[in-house]
Amino acid sequence: MRSRAVWLWVLRVTLAGLFAWAAIPKLIDPGQFAAAIDNYRAVPEALAGHAALFVPVLELVIAIALLVPAYHRGAACLAAVLLVVFAVAMAQARWRGIDLSCGCFGATLEAKVSWLTVVRTLALGVLSALVLLASPGGAEVREGARASNPNTP
Repeated sequence: MRSRAVWLWVLRVTLAGLFAWAAIPKLIDPGQFAAAIDNYRAVPEALAGHAALFVPVLELVIAIALLVPAYHRGAACLAAVLLVVFAVAMAQARWRGIDLSCGCFGATLEAKVSWLTVVRTLALGVLSALVLLASPGGAEVREGARASNPNTP
């Protein structure tokens, strides 16, 4: 039981570090992040600026909340959802043949969107979901899913 708590803490700290690392350059240069969002051609151009302000703040809140025991499960849920949204945005760009930098870490790390980037982002989403489900209280989430679907073993 103790080893589970240790690996969950390590995972939470790692995810928090990644989210903070992703948020800070975007907060420093929201214009560049707005341009990266616009390059995806997934949201109307008029919303790209708003998203460029909202997303990094959300990422920073997630990073901080992952470190606070009372909030880490909610943060893990938000992280998983946000990472899936990011993966879907990247996948649609790849399917449409759009060649772009992911914008994941602002200008600090320019990485082209590839299928590997999509898979890596989904893997981080799965790790975030594991934090939610494996943390104390995660049993209620699993039991609630079983109760709502009687066919679940």
